[in-house]
Amino acid sequence: MKKNLIILAVAALAVFASCSDKKAAQSVVDKDSVSVVDNTASEDDNLDLTSVAGTYEGTFPAADGPGIKTVLTIKADSTYQLEQDYVDQKNGHDEASGVFKVLDGNVLMLVRPSSGEHTFYKVKDANSIVMTDSVGNEPEGETAKFYVLKKKK
Repeated sequence: MKKNLIILAVAALAVFASCSDKKAAQSVVDKDSVSVVDNTASEDDNLDLTSVAGTYEGTFPAADGPGIKTVLTIKADSTYQLEQDYVDQKNGHDEASGVFKVLDGNVLMLVRPSSGEHTFYKVKDANSIVMTDSVGNEPEGETAKFYVLKKKK
């Protein structure tokens, strides 16, 4: 009988300890998330969104076709609309809209609400943006020029 009580007590203690560890880990994650939001919010002030707002167009390279015609509309209220059509593909249309954040003063991080996926664009000048990786590195080499979207006039 005592043996069963000891086993039960150890099991209850293990369950209690595992729940406490998850709660502590969640607190750490929550604090990190808050600091990221605070950092990006202060960086928004570095870019004048009214000057960036507009519709940008271009055709990105595609591995399995002639390209991806891309139209990206950036709005001054930190929202975006993205339309992509895979050239010469029957069911190759994709649309997304959502919000974006400004990172490092000139990198737009577009957040796709349905999946949480992020896409990054660097503001080059008043008339062009370029797709980048997550830290703002631009493509290099012969195909680099194909990742630039030009502002529609």
